Amino acid sequence: MSMWDYHPGALSWADVDPATHAFDADEAAGVIGALPPPDSADPERWVVSVSEAVGERYGVWAYGWAWGCDESDFGGGPISEWCCLRHSVGEPDETVARTVRALVEWRGWLERLARRFGELGVPPGSSESRITVWEDAIPLLVTEVVAQTNAGDAWYRHAAQVLGWFLAREGVSPDFADALVHSAIGGRFRSWVGPDQAVVADVAERVADGFFESDA
Repeated sequence: MSMWDYHPGALSWADVDPATHAFDADEAAGVIGALPPPDSADPERWVVSVSEAVGERYGVWAYGWAWGCDESDFGGGPISEWCCLRHSVGEPDETVARTVRALVEWRGWLERLARRFGELGVPPGSSESRITVWEDAIPLLVTEVVAQTNAGDAWYRHAAQVLGWFLAREGVSPDFADALVHSAIGGRFRSWVGPDQAVVADVAERVADGFFESDA
């Protein structure tokens, strides 16, 4: 297996929702610490071993632990604790500690997103228009992804994923949510540059309008 078999870019909200996937950071440290020590001569083996172990124990959501910001191996992720094989796999104890911190950071980011989705989404039983709610929520979520990724290399890929997760949590089918988001963004976000707020507002409007038109 290659580490690319554990790329987190295709994970759905159902895959990562913290409400349905238990996690204990102290236990995770034991799971990772029990693995054969990392070897800088074969650093990819470490990523594969960790992803296999945490994925089996906690679920596929855990694959995101190695999704580093900027020009990391996977590229465009939200994790600051992990960079890439060359810079992150070194002395065994330090590498294990860094890996645990990266997994905890990823879990924390998912929990933060879940809270924000709950705060920004349409409350259960509410008569409030989803269109109005989404036009307000989407710019705020994009801003949070920009902050988490430092608007680094390919940050927009995770931004699109997060918006798709939000819509899926709102009851939109995952495939349709992804189609709405990618059509709305339309290649207008760029690496290393935070998005113009007018463009973000237009993305939000296009997502809402696209859903409304399909639902009409």
